[in-house]
Amino acid sequence: MIIAPEIANEIYLTGERIFLRNLTRDDATDDYCRWMNDSKVNQYLESRFITHTTGSISHYIDEIQKQNGVIFLAICLRGSDHHIGNIKLGPIQDYHNHGEIGLMIGDKTEWGKGYAAEAISLIADYALDVLHLNAVIAKCYANNVGSMKAFEKAGFSVAGCLTQFYKCNGEYVDGIMLTKNSNNSKPVI
Repeated sequence: MIIAPEIANEIYLTGERIFLRNLTRDDATDDYCRWMNDSKVNQYLESRFITHTTGSISHYIDEIQKQNGVIFLAICLRGSDHHIGNIKLGPIQDYHNHGEIGLMIGDKTEWGKGYAAEAISLIADYALDVLHLNAVIAKCYANNVGSMKAFEKAGFSVAGCLTQFYKCNGEYVDGIMLTKNSNNSKPVI
């Protein structure tokens, strides 16, 4: 991971095939809007319950960038700079010294290529090594196998099951909590 300190007040993390950079209003494109309104892309997102416009996405980006303790980044392909999704760290809990990671690969042509795991690794390493958080956590629907695999590939361990936690397609499904700690210890459950 390379952190470019020359970008004042911005985060820029480079991986092998992708890079993460601050999400801006310029990213609120028609493509991004299509992702947010695509039932396959948003099936596990809490934002799936509303219809999105480029205007509402611009407003959301502005609002989330103002929040303390939240880092919201675009996932882009190296070389082409193509924006394929987003990743968020936050809210960061100061007292407990941990943060939660959530992500979306919106461009379905890029699904299954390992970009989610690479993005998770980049932001988790940044959180643990640069921000010196003690732990990062994530939650996903138990039937979101792709997300679970991506977090596990990025070194997260299953920490627990939230029984019947999410409602998905009219039925309740379990939520899975995953963690990665600064000392690489596995949770005891």
